[in-house]
Amino acid sequence: MKVYVDIGSYWPDGLSVNAAYEELLMQGVKIDRRTLSSAKSGTLTKSDFATLIKLRDWVRKLAHNDKLTIDDILKQEE
Repeated sequence: MKVYVDIGSYWPDGLSVNAAYEELLMQGVKIDRRTLSSAKSGTLTKSDFATLIKLRDWVRKLAHNDKLTIDDILKQEE
């Protein structure tokens, strides 16, 4: 089984990875550009638990959904 982080469906149109990186830095959240790019494209397979929490929290803000879970940003393949 393969599991990927995929936040592409939550990603705002017109927002570049670099702009997202800068926006997160301004909020005091450090997530690597490569991590953001992979999560946006749905190909992020390895990450620190803290990074998953940071991604979930950011996507919660994007989606205006405080109940969004980490499972909501994961996709699984058999």
